[in-house]
Amino acid sequence: MKTSVRHLAVDILNQVQTGQEFASLLINDSLDKNALSGTPDGRLLTHLVYGVLRFQGHLDWILMKLYRGDFEKLDEGIKNVLRMSLYQLKFSDRLPDFAVVNEAVKITKIINPEKSALVNAILRNYLRRGQNLPFPSLKKNRAEYIAAFHSHPLWLVQKWIKIFGLEETTALCSTNNELPSLTLRVNTLKIPRDEIKQKLAAAGFTAEEAKFSPDGIILNTSANPIQKTDFFDTGLFRIQDEAAQLISYLVNAESEQSILDACAGAGGKTTHLAAILKDKGQIVAVDRNANKIAELKQETTRLGINIIETHTVDLNVNLPNSLKEIFDRVLVDAPCSGTGTLRRNPEIKWRITEKDLLNFAAAQKIILQNAASAVKKGGHLIYCTCSLLPEENENIVDDFLENNPHFSLCPLPASINSRLIDSRGFFRTYPHKHNMDGFFGAVLKRW
Repeated sequence: MKTSVRHLAVDILNQVQTGQEFASLLINDSLDKNALSGTPDGRLLTHLVYGVLRFQGHLDWILMKLYRGDFEKLDEGIKNVLRMSLYQLKFSDRLPDFAVVNEAVKITKIINPEKSALVNAILRNYLRRGQNLPFPSLKKNRAEYIAAFHSHPLWLVQKWIKIFGLEETTALCSTNNELPSLTLRVNTLKIPRDEIKQKLAAAGFTAEEAKFSPDGIILNTSANPIQKTDFFDTGLFRIQDEAAQLISYLVNAESEQSILDACAGAGGKTTHLAAILKDKGQIVAVDRNANKIAELKQETTRLGINIIETHTVDLNVNLPNSLKEIFDRVLVDAPCSGTGTLRRNPEIKWRITEKDLLNFAAAQKIILQNAASAVKKGGHLIYCTCSLLPEENENIVDDFLENNPHFSLCPLPASINSRLIDSRGFFRTYPHKHNMDGFFGAVLKRW
């Protein structure tokens, strides 16, 4: 018997919570495996998974009021059936209420039959009195209200209120629950932005130029999955958020310079740097994950790039002597909490804890220190994260500068819009202000 789309959604949600993979990868695998890519059912699957992950805190608040036992101890698979069903009842009108409940009971009978009556009772209880269930008082319990209503961990909301204030935290959390636009980075080695924009329009895609990145295109509507087009196969673009694109301009590289991407991952910024340099010069990309390096190599082939040299190097341990003091530019896109990417990766909200920040910060200090030894005199060290937390951003930079007096904070290049530079000269972007991921960046010069 063919598995229903809603059952597939529950399976993905279960995998997201038991493993460490991102929902996007699991969704794409399921779309391909079940031949759903580009279909209404495929769009529904994506809608349900991301909807539940974005609003999980909101949904759980309601479910805790409806369930008479300890909700925390309830089987995770049953929780996800309830979350998916409640999400449809409250935020979606694609199915009548009775059909949502019936489908939930059917799925439960397959995965945990003895809980089917419970699922039926909770959902029907919501239909009877769900609209009257109160959330915390905004006046009396500000952080609790934002956390529950706007679906974010309480500890993170409390931190953001201290940093940004109540109004801005509310706007940030609300924006994190919105569906982000799909952003492309044009591969200017193969095609100018104007030309691919015209090609996309002719193929039924509604595209506009990004506001800050000269290589960015924002897709507002699409005829088909952009990854399934010849445009993608022939390497005319890479899917990449606008803030991530701007990091490559933060590096401010020139063709005669040597560049090290010290935490290259799958090469989004590495390949962008190569395009900016017109595939001329020297770029060395390193990462601790050999699989990521393999992905980067595949991507250089797709994009038609020849100047990137790759190595598997763990900067949590050290930097090989062969790479020390030889680079004009060293980019450290440090592993971090990812709190600036919650629109695109909502599962992060429910994975990271406040204690994790200590581990991230400890690793970031080590990686930055080891990467700094690659910078030659007169060269620049660029540190960035996709975090919105000072523990991973300015605190790391300040600690590094205190312990490395031969480095100093450097003004950002003219290619960075002044609206993205704060009073201390740091690069900052925010989802609720700039309609892109939240990034931090700093440029340091070695004397």
